[in-house]
Amino acid sequence: MVFGKHSVRAVFQARPSAVRRTIIMDGPSRYLSEFVDLSNRAGVRPETLGRDQFLRLGRFTEDDKHQGIFVLTEPREIFDEHDLGRLEHASIVLALDQVSNPQNFGTVLRNAAFFGVDAVLWMKNRSVDLSPTVSRVAVGGSELVGLFRVTNLARSLDTLKKLGFWVYGLDERGERTLAQTDFGKKAVLVVGAEGEGLRQRTKATCDELVRIPGGRPGVESLNAGVATGVALAELTRSPAPHAG
Repeated sequence: MVFGKHSVRAVFQARPSAVRRTIIMDGPSRYLSEFVDLSNRAGVRPETLGRDQFLRLGRFTEDDKHQGIFVLTEPREIFDEHDLGRLEHASIVLALDQVSNPQNFGTVLRNAAFFGVDAVLWMKNRSVDLSPTVSRVAVGGSELVGLFRVTNLARSLDTLKKLGFWVYGLDERGERTLAQTDFGKKAVLVVGAEGEGLRQRTKATCDELVRIPGGRPGVESLNAGVATGVALAELTRSPAPHAG
């Protein structure tokens, strides 16, 4: 299930053939008319339900920001570490080391889509997984990047190195700041968990540790979602990639 206007719009843009049902809440429908058109174009007849039935079918609470629209789709295709060869010609990959907060994961996916990241890797265990809530927070971003759920992050990073990537770990103790770093033409940015940061094994696998300048006592770091946005903005503006 994908809900919210922006997220549903992204599904129709990226994979309209995957939509199986379009559910619209009865009421003022002027701002939802585009979804009637999108659904019809995808060959799916939209269904209009009363508020109570809509909330019950979607299993929404009063706090869910559904915006009166959701779709039921075929699942997004999620690859694993055996499929990393697909990234041979990619330029930017984002890897998450045990990020467990759904809000942060959704924000990371939104940032990844905005900055043109080719793929996002996250761990199968001890990490948050893709869900309707994550997709909603990503505001369509989860539809626009490659998705890889991996069992062993260090091994996956080694595989990407063999494909020509240089691996940068985002760490507050990094020797150089993002602005001081000349990023490679094929870069993997690794972001750690909320609070704990990168695990030691992950740090050892990285080619280089870089940091976001700033911080003060009591506010030493940014959460994973914000840190990812800052780092990707710097990485994508880098004018002088090195040969790593």
